Amino acid sequence: MIQHPTRRRFLGSALAGGALAAGIGVGPGVVRAQSRGLVPVRFTCGANLGYTNLFVADGAGLFRKHGIDSQVIIFDVGFLGTEAVLAGQADTATTAAFPMINFVAKGAQLVVPAVLITGDNIKIVAMDTIAKPEDFVGKRVGLIHGSVAHFGFDRYIQHFKLPKDRIRIENVPAAEQVALLAKGDLDAFVWTEPVVSRGIEVTKGRARIMQPNLDAVMLNRDYLQVQRGWAEKNAEVVIAMLRAFIEANALIKSDLKAAVGFASKRLNLPAEQIPDLLRKAGSRWDVYLDAAQVGELATITDWMRENKRLAAEPGDLKRIFAPEYLRKVAPENVRGF
Repeated sequence: MIQHPTRRRFLGSALAGGALAAGIGVGPGVVRAQSRGLVPVRFTCGANLGYTNLFVADGAGLFRKHGIDSQVIIFDVGFLGTEAVLAGQADTATTAAFPMINFVAKGAQLVVPAVLITGDNIKIVAMDTIAKPEDFVGKRVGLIHGSVAHFGFDRYIQHFKLPKDRIRIENVPAAEQVALLAKGDLDAFVWTEPVVSRGIEVTKGRARIMQPNLDAVMLNRDYLQVQRGWAEKNAEVVIAMLRAFIEANALIKSDLKAAVGFASKRLNLPAEQIPDLLRKAGSRWDVYLDAAQVGELATITDWMRENKRLAAEPGDLKRIFAPEYLRKVAPENVRGF
């Protein structure tokens, strides 16, 4: 089952009355699931093709195969799913490191059983007035402040030794980036598919994926997150969802047409466009944990601190990794822990 709630309506009900307000915690759907021997789990994601593995695991019945009655809740951006988890209105979220670090820094008891999405899926889309990195000087670039896009573009600026104070970085929600680019209010934006392709299409050949792009400076990872207490109480469920995600990755590789159908249905995108969008997005859905990611989180934390994006000091972030669940499923995919 799938829902597309607004952040205000969904999280507002959560804060006002917890799970009972939304009828999710003990509603008839949960009773029916339990009567069938399935455990209800509320998954969240952003409205983009990076979450194709979730759409496949849900649509192909892989969660159900492993005893999970899945509900998929789609937000405009993935980190709203983490807010829903913390509000008790969802059970899982999958996001980049930035929001996760701040939630943990503010005391959230989150754990990461695995990385679910890896790739160079964050892209710079630039108008034809920007032919090389140096052309960003004096231009307006739209991105979500404090996001992985912001971090990536900052690293891009550093890598190409561009004067940051001469580039106008505007805080623009993903839903507004294409329109502002088309109107001429932006010279470039930084986000992922399908926004990237829509921006190129709407500008009728006046914009393109910038070369070189962010893959010259970073690789993005999205981390599966659950509440620590929930994971401890539902260890077998965590293991089961990891099995489903591993099988979803295998299905995407072996039967792309079927995977496309599930993603098309969830995102209301024409199925014929999705293979090309997936290729351009550059996402991979291997399920793994590597101790090297502790160092990556430290680098991101340093950037957040320098840019006054850090809510509080998070401490040793190694504590949020929970490799014991993936070891039960695919021990070879756990490295360094």
